[in-house]
Amino acid sequence: MDQKEINKQIFKRIGRLEKVIFSKGIKSDRDKKEFKIGNKTGLPSLILELRDGRFFRQSQSVGDVHKKLLPIYPCSINRVDTALRRLKERKKLRITNKIIKDKKVLAYVW
Repeated sequence: MDQKEINKQIFKRIGRLEKVIFSKGIKSDRDKKEFKIGNKTGLPSLILELRDGRFFRQSQSVGDVHKKLLPIYPCSINRVDTALRRLKERKKLRITNKIIKDKKVLAYVW
């Protein structure tokens, strides 16, 4: 091998590495789908399905929503809490108070 061929291979490899390292945006289709509301796989969309199924007719605490989602979408209660708060900010849910064991707890209703 002469020096020109070696340089050509090196530049080719550097180009492939730069493409992988410096690529921008979402890396996979799964990441795009998970955070899009309206898709059946994401946590916010599952909560909205519960809302459309009239689960939030009565006020529901974060724990109630987590228990309902656990068989369908196992995740931590913190993720459910965050998703509910974001849906409230987007005006997809309303917030109210609920008394559980003599304590005021935030609850979500629609």
